[in-house]
Amino acid sequence: MFLGGSSAYRPYDDAVLDGVDLDIESGEHAGYPAFINQLRSYFEKASKQYLISTAPQCVYPDANLGSTLSSKVWIDNNYVQFYNNPCNLANIDNKWNFDYASWDALAKSNSNINSKVYVGLPAGTGAAGNGYLDLPTVQSDLSYLYNSYPSTFGGIMLWDASWYSNNQDYVKSLSNWVKSNMKHATMFRHAIA
Repeated sequence: MFLGGSSAYRPYDDAVLDGVDLDIESGEHAGYPAFINQLRSYFEKASKQYLISTAPQCVYPDANLGSTLSSKVWIDNNYVQFYNNPCNLANIDNKWNFDYASWDALAKSNSNINSKVYVGLPAGTGAAGNGYLDLPTVQSDLSYLYNSYPSTFGGIMLWDASWYSNNQDYVKSLSNWVKSNMKHATMFRHAIA
């Protein structure tokens, strides 16, 4: 109903979505595996491909999505928020705080063998409480992750659309660098706050 098709109850008029992103940061945690499995059953009959993604906090396991992710439901992309926590990308050299390896293992244990982990970063200095890094630092850290975790590293995700739009030089430079240096990585932005 909401991902395509027609109905009087469509919340986004005639927009057609390409999937569902679970950015669960509070509330009840039960029911998400059943929700994902039900969506997958609808997607199998669809004429186009739909994606299921998550946006967990970088603390592993995530307090709100951890049980869903460990249930091994089919997830295409994990946009891990490596900001606003001690596990942010700025702490990549601190093995007690930064932990990409657990997210790598989680993606590898997913029922989708092509599940990817994206490094979520703030798109501007005010987009998050912490975690915004200068371009050379981001490039160095991403190079390390890309080369260390080639089977699960999907790319980067920037939060949020307003900061993305107001920091175009940074975003364009980062995007061009990703395209030039990471052959299988992509760059996404979360557009809805």
